[in-house]
Amino acid sequence: MLEHEIKGLQHKILEMAGLAEQMLRQAIESILTRDSALAQLVVDTDDKIDLFENEIESMCIQLIALHQPVAVELRFLTTAMKVNHNIERIADKSVAIAKRSIELSEHPPVKPFVDLPYVAQVIQAMVKDAIDAFVNRNADHALEIRERDNEVDEIYEKMLHELLTILSKHPKLIQPGISLLLLFRHLERIGDLAAHIGEEVYYLVKGDVIRHS
Repeated sequence: MLEHEIKGLQHKILEMAGLAEQMLRQAIESILTRDSALAQLVVDTDDKIDLFENEIESMCIQLIALHQPVAVELRFLTTAMKVNHNIERIADKSVAIAKRSIELSEHPPVKPFVDLPYVAQVIQAMVKDAIDAFVNRNADHALEIRERDNEVDEIYEKMLHELLTILSKHPKLIQPGISLLLLFRHLERIGDLAAHIGEEVYYLVKGDVIRHS
């Protein structure tokens, strides 16, 4: 009975993750194509994610209360609640990116998005692989995702330096430049959240906490 309900819970988490991945993909596409309508679609989808989060959290609490699980099942349910929260935050950051995209569409481009497509690809792959690691209970992949976050941090620092150099030379670009700075920060944060999911999956499989190691 509990095993069947856990499978239903996992399916619900996958539905939510699929929607969050779609939002991230659309938010990034809206930046590259300067499509404010697509960005607004991402913003409007946020309510669905909030409903998913509330439903999944309620399912987890109910299963713990009704079945009083121990060992592996309890670890899965507590991990599921944390993964649920991280997915919701990824969707929130995708909405924030979409809002910055709308702002940027109202101004001439600050700089060519030379690194943005690449870093966006890396981050999207991290999110997908983190969810796959959760589904497949793959601790090795979960650990590898956290290591890939270092590459994202390096790219973020490079993009930040380049943008600040441009803004120092062209003060008139400050307003769209701030939107772009925030956009870069939201992308970097999504990489962190994917890494956090990887850390939770590692705990689920191995029982070891690596969050602060």
